Amino acid sequence: MARTLRWAAALALAGAALLGGCKREEMTPEPARTGTPAAPIEVTLQLFGDPAEVGGYRQLIAAFEAKNPDVKVRLVPIGKQKDHMAKLTTAFSGGTPPDLFLLNYRRFGQFAAKGVLEPLGPRLEKSTILKERDLYPQAVEAFRHGGALQCIPQNVSSLVVYWNRGLFQRLGVPPPRPDWTWDDFRKTAQALTRDEDGDGRMDIHGLAFEPTLSRLAPFIWQAGGEVVDDVKDPHHLELLNTPSLEALRFVLRLQRVFKVTPTLEEAKSENHEARFAAGRLGMLLNSRRLVPTLRDVPGLDWDVAPLPRHHKTATVLHSDAYCMSRASRAKDAAFRFVEFALGPVGAELVARGGRTVPSLRSVAEGPAFLDSNQRPASARVFLDSLLSIRRLPNVAVWNEVETRADVIVEEWFYTVPPHGTRLTEADSTEVKSGQEAGGSMRRLLRQGDEVNALGQELTEAVQGILDSAPKREAP
Repeated sequence: MARTLRWAAALALAGAALLGGCKREEMTPEPARTGTPAAPIEVTLQLFGDPAEVGGYRQLIAAFEAKNPDVKVRLVPIGKQKDHMAKLTTAFSGGTPPDLFLLNYRRFGQFAAKGVLEPLGPRLEKSTILKERDLYPQAVEAFRHGGALQCIPQNVSSLVVYWNRGLFQRLGVPPPRPDWTWDDFRKTAQALTRDEDGDGRMDIHGLAFEPTLSRLAPFIWQAGGEVVDDVKDPHHLELLNTPSLEALRFVLRLQRVFKVTPTLEEAKSENHEARFAAGRLGMLLNSRRLVPTLRDVPGLDWDVAPLPRHHKTATVLHSDAYCMSRASRAKDAAFRFVEFALGPVGAELVARGGRTVPSLRSVAEGPAFLDSNQRPASARVFLDSLLSIRRLPNVAVWNEVETRADVIVEEWFYTVPPHGTRLTEADSTEVKSGQEAGGSMRRLLRQGDEVNALGQELTEAVQGILDSAPKREAP
């Protein structure tokens, strides 16, 4: 499913980067001849993002190079997350990794486990520009592996609700309250969902989100459940217990009973971001990374709100960090860029661009991030969410777990049983004993065990992956 408004431009950028990404050897600059300045040290930086995001990083690089003329940062932008991961894997296998790359905490573990990262903790300890105590601990902790800080986080975002203020006002729907509940959330989505021309198809949907394991996680936590048995050393999923099933039932009824989300066909014909920007979607779940794109949409009036609560309040951490290749031949120059990017000047520059919730406290809690003249007006929602933020595992196999799981979650979310759903508007949150029975996705769907089906299928699909994980190293 497309994740940005302008993939064509993003793919063009990615294609240019790939064409320029051939194998290279970083040679130590020769001593300067008399009257000839030394050649700048080249540092490569690979990241993924849409055109608006990439533009912000180009500004960051330009600002760094202006203050550090002896270093040249070569940006390698990739349009999609999966392509970013594939290119990194190929580069490491071929012995030509980038000096630096931005990576989510749920995906860096596979590289840390192979020993191909340069741990940045020791450099951070010696830095006169950055100190660990100045960064949000929720993000820092997510990038520890084997007891060592491997990468340094640039952001500490969370999953929030983007809501279209203009659409809410046009339809007379009250805005989200800071302490709203699952019932409030569902009723708001229903009030926004409209068939305005009477053709039997919804012209406006109240809610959209990508049906993935990471999007389900906060609802599971809000119900009092768990995604895995141990976030630091997961051995199995926990999706078949009563609280987790309550959460899955709530999410599935939004699609199958209340029909407040687009169908699979509608989602594939127009991505959620485009639908939101066009005024045909009331609420969208996403992290901070969507902000630069929405700011570029003329006339769009929008804001953010926290996720609804249930038995508990919870959201999920979205954090990326600068990681350094152990094979880099420009480590000192590369770390100078990291210090600049995450220090007061760089963090403020990126924060004003909207892409991040800075991991540097002083900037996140200052005017660059909380600028009332910039959308979202309720930017503090991201900071308030830190009180209830939780993370998913960062072990070596977790990216493989999510890659396998997300295909199954999407199928479960959009595939109605052959004889229709048995879920109803008055459906109880009680988990019936029959739902605990095992079986394949197909058999469970035939029996109408629609909620249980996901937990069972995911458990079967990823258990082998979790079993293959390297043993956890003691800190």
